Amino acid sequence: MTNQTNNTENQEINLTHVSKKVKGYFSSVNDSFFDGILFIKRNSIALAMVVIAGAAYGFYADITGYKYQTKVFLAPNFNSTDYLYNQVKNLSSKMHNPEFRKKTGINADKKLSGLKIEPVIDIYNFIDDPAKEIDENDRNYQLFKLISENGDMSKMLKDEVTSKNYKLHTLTITTKKVISENDIKPIMDFLNANPYYKTLQTEYIKNLDVKIAANDTLIKQIDGILNSTAKAGGSGANLVLNDNASLDEVIKQKNKLVKEQGRNKIDKVNFNKIINDTSAVFNGGDDSFLNGKMKFVMPILFLLLFVVAARFKNYYKSQVNKRQIVITEA
Repeated sequence: MTNQTNNTENQEINLTHVSKKVKGYFSSVNDSFFDGILFIKRNSIALAMVVIAGAAYGFYADITGYKYQTKVFLAPNFNSTDYLYNQVKNLSSKMHNPEFRKKTGINADKKLSGLKIEPVIDIYNFIDDPAKEIDENDRNYQLFKLISENGDMSKMLKDEVTSKNYKLHTLTITTKKVISENDIKPIMDFLNANPYYKTLQTEYIKNLDVKIAANDTLIKQIDGILNSTAKAGGSGANLVLNDNASLDEVIKQKNKLVKEQGRNKIDKVNFNKIINDTSAVFNGGDDSFLNGKMKFVMPILFLLLFVVAARFKNYYKSQVNKRQIVITEA
């Protein structure tokens, strides 16, 4: 009976203690809130001036520091992807060098502030590229299958080694002012100035011309066979030619050659540059968090600095007063 009475008393004491703690907490919150009201009342003019100064500085910073992004989509030819990435890094490190700018015609002081290159992740075109042979696409598919089964696919698709196999890459040019196509031209000229790849480009085009001419000849020969068969009154798929190939196979071969010729002619257009700039989006807003938002950020920052300074001032005064009291009592 005595134990039950003691337990009841202990519980009452604990509840009383918790109740006092809660009341004390809410009382301190209420005091802090009221202190804040008094602080705003005492410093209302100063706070208004701080907000206005922060907003004015923020507007100025947005106007003078606003950045634009131009995205140029690049298609490197002749296995020049590694060369492209290295040249962009090289250009990024040298773009503020006066001699380099004079030599290349790139105006970095006035407009250019940053360069970045990254792949356009297109896994579907990677594993089923119409410009590649069936065997090569099959190898790419097996590689993709292996990646998806043995690791983090999202991470692997963005991996530097994997990403360089994609067809398109984005060159992001960050500038302080609006630019035009004329401002991009010196950059593209720099990327396309490699003597080795220029020689390679010439040989690629020569080989492509030979291939196109040979395919044209084969297509004409097949057309001749088909015309002769039609005049002779052949019976379609049942007709067997001298080389033991059915007419159906001959027609399939012609279709294959026609498709190949189409790809060859597209390649000849794309091979006009080592690094082909396929398209560009000019002067979009920089996607960094603070770009164009300083008018909102700076007033808040100025307010925080003012409050911290005021709290530090009060803390300093209170500590000085404590030490004066101690000295007086001593």
